[in-house]
Amino acid sequence: MRADRPFPALCTWTDNGPDENWTLQVGLPASAIPAEAAPGDEQEIFVDLNGVTDRRNVPGGIMTRRPARDEGGQNVDSADATRYSIELAVPRGYRGALRFLPVPRGLQVADRPTWLDVLERGFVPAGDHGLRTVTDMRRKQVLELAAPDARPLIWAGDSESTPQTPSGVGEGQPDVDEQVVTLGSAPRRIWTHRPQRGPASAPVLVVFDGERFIRGGLLAAIDELVSPPSAVIAIDHAPVDDSGPDEDAAVGQRADDLVMNPRFCDDVLALVRQTAPEVSARTIVAGASYGGLAAAFFSLRHPMEFRGICLSPSFWETDDQGRRIWDLTPSSTDDDPDRLAGASESRTLETRTATAARPTFCVDHGILETVIADSVAEATGEFAARGIDFAPRPFVGGHEYLWWRELMLVRLAEVLAD
Repeated sequence: MRADRPFPALCTWTDNGPDENWTLQVGLPASAIPAEAAPGDEQEIFVDLNGVTDRRNVPGGIMTRRPARDEGGQNVDSADATRYSIELAVPRGYRGALRFLPVPRGLQVADRPTWLDVLERGFVPAGDHGLRTVTDMRRKQVLELAAPDARPLIWAGDSESTPQTPSGVGEGQPDVDEQVVTLGSAPRRIWTHRPQRGPASAPVLVVFDGERFIRGGLLAAIDELVSPPSAVIAIDHAPVDDSGPDEDAAVGQRADDLVMNPRFCDDVLALVRQTAPEVSARTIVAGASYGGLAAAFFSLRHPMEFRGICLSPSFWETDDQGRRIWDLTPSSTDDDPDRLAGASESRTLETRTATAARPTFCVDHGILETVIADSVAEATGEFAARGIDFAPRPFVGGHEYLWWRELMLVRLAEVLAD
C-alpha cells in the first residue's frame, strides 16, 4: 500500500456506554511513516495523544508492531502490510493533538532533555488519514483528534498550517504593524492589528505568545467577530537578535516575562496607553499556560486597567519571593494600584473608571492536565477567601493548543459582549 493512497482508518472508536470512556484503536501502516522518521532496530513508536499518554509512563503509549504474514503464517517484512497499533481509553468529549514519536526501545520515563529531543523527530502519517493537520505552538505538525461526542468547534483555525519564518507572520494580513519595542528587560517583537470594524471605544486585546496564535488564525477570526476589539497587540517572547532561533533562550525569556513580572506588566500597560490613548475601557489580556498566569497577574496588579482571559494558567508557580498568585491580591484599602512611574497621564482617573475595580478574570483548564487542574482548584478557594470569585470551566483535554485557540476567541466574544 503506497503512502499517498488511502489506508484503513487511522483511528477507530468503540462506544462503551454513556458513562464510560471511549476505546480508541490507533492503527498506523508502516508505509505511512515518513522515511526520515522510520524507527530503527533500537526504536519503538510512541503515540503522543495529549493528556492521554504520558512521557512519565512511556510503555503505556508504545505501539505494537504487527508484521504481515504469508499463507503459511510466517512473518513477512513488508512495509505495505506491516502495521503498528495500540488501544487507548479516552474520555468522552475529548479533543486533542495526536502525533507519533520514535523513542529509544525500552524507555520507561522520558526526562525533559530526552523528551525535547524525541519531539523534534515527531511526525504525522503520510497519505489520506482523514484527520485535520494543524501546526501547534512549537511549530510542529499534529493531527486534530476529536471523540465522536466532542462538541463542534466555533473557531476551527486554518486546516493546513505549515511553519513559517517569523518575518512572515503578518504577511497577507491587512493592517498588521510589526515592530520591536522594549518590554521588561529586553526588546520584544510585537504585532499590532486594528480590525476594520472595531469600534474606537472598544477595549484593546493583548495576547501573549502572540506569534503562535497569529499563525493559528487569530487575527482572521477576530475580524469575523460582530464587534471586535479596537486593537490587538500580540507579543512574542523570543529574544530579538540575529543569531537565529534559540529554544532555551526563548523558554527562559518567556518565563521571565510571564511569571508575575511587575516591570513587564507595567511596560505593557504603557504600550497599551501609547497605542490607544483614546480608549478608556479596561484592556483584555489573554494567554495560555504561563500566559494564563500572567493574565491573572495583570488583573491583580492593575485591576482598573486589565481584565484577564486565563487558559490553563500555571497557578502552581511562585514569583521571585516565593509567593503564589493569590498572595498578590490587592487589599481593599490599597490606594489606586496604577503605580506606573512615568506612564502617560493622557487619561485621567475620571475617564478610566468611576470607582475602584476589583480584579476580574476567567479561567479555563483541561481535566487531563493534572497539575494545572489541581492548582486551579487550590486558587479558586484562595481567591474566594480574598473576595475574588470565579468559576473555572473545565474542558476535556490536556495542556492543549487546540483548545486554547478555540477558547481564546469564545471568551473574548463573551467579554466584549459583557
